[in-house]
Amino acid sequence: MFFRIINKAIKMDAKVTIFIGLIAFILFSTRMIQLIEPETFPSYFSALWWVMTTVTTVGYGDVSPVTFGGQLFAMIVVYIFGIGLMGVAIGYIIDVYVEYKQRKEQGKLTYKGKNHFVVINYSKRSKETIIELLHMHDDKDIVLVAEDIDKTPLDSERVHFVNGDPADITILNKANIAKADSIMIFSADNIPNSSFADGQTLLIATAIEDYARKTGTPIYTIAEIINDLHISSFIHCGIDEFVTPNHTSARLIAKSGSYKGVSEVFRQLTSSNYGEDMFMIKPHKDWTTYLDAFNDLYKQGATLLSVDNDLNISSKSQEKLNEDANLLIVCKNNTYEEIKKYIS
Repeated sequence: MFFRIINKAIKMDAKVTIFIGLIAFILFSTRMIQLIEPETFPSYFSALWWVMTTVTTVGYGDVSPVTFGGQLFAMIVVYIFGIGLMGVAIGYIIDVYVEYKQRKEQGKLTYKGKNHFVVINYSKRSKETIIELLHMHDDKDIVLVAEDIDKTPLDSERVHFVNGDPADITILNKANIAKADSIMIFSADNIPNSSFADGQTLLIATAIEDYARKTGTPIYTIAEIINDLHISSFIHCGIDEFVTPNHTSARLIAKSGSYKGVSEVFRQLTSSNYGEDMFMIKPHKDWTTYLDAFNDLYKQGATLLSVDNDLNISSKSQEKLNEDANLLIVCKNNTYEEIKKYIS
């Protein structure tokens, strides 16, 4: 029987064996010192307290063995074996933590949260997007999926890095895309040709949409498209939204040239670093028309920009407002918090 136990212990993982041995040693030593000195340690807990403070080398000194037998047991058994086992166990704990940190930094761990943002490919624009998302959402994590970097580029507990091919569904599952709030696909900086860049983005988007169709999982996907000529291909694959940064910048410069200072308005609207910011809300139960929503929000210090992405609010002022509509508003953060309470 004894040799069978020894054989099983040898086959077990060394770390598991050490921890089991440490627990068994603590329980054994607690009972032994209580039997040796029942007056010094009248309860099992008092004996356990002494054993734990001794093997962890804390040594409060509030209670200790007073008889020859108790002191001998402490010196030979608890001091030598107990402190040694505890030291090895603490070393293993530190090793596990260091290994976990290294694997997380190297993007080898699976993200198991939900309602997070997934950002695919690391570039100047995706970095700015991640920083902006961190400012906008205190309660959401960001998962960065990238193949061309081998270590997390951002030092934040809310940014989780997954290293690997973003067109590989196995890698995408490590980012838990099925439970993500939305997925944002960026073009890589190291691809100078717009056709190659959009081709890679389209490959990733197709893999995601194909996974969504096969699993019946609704996944909201946004893609950065370099060339407008490729938009039809992205629409065909089922992408939800797309952004064309080159043409957006060109149009913004043209507007600024025609209407001086208009770029500052756009900058404030698209950044959380200013006093006003954009927020999405649902209608209040008492808002029957577009005009009801506009007037009530105006009184509370907010401006209604669009309803279901439609900017043409004034011409629809008397139209009925759908109770499930998405209203985009501009206001200060504290005003938004008050409006949220008001419409809930």
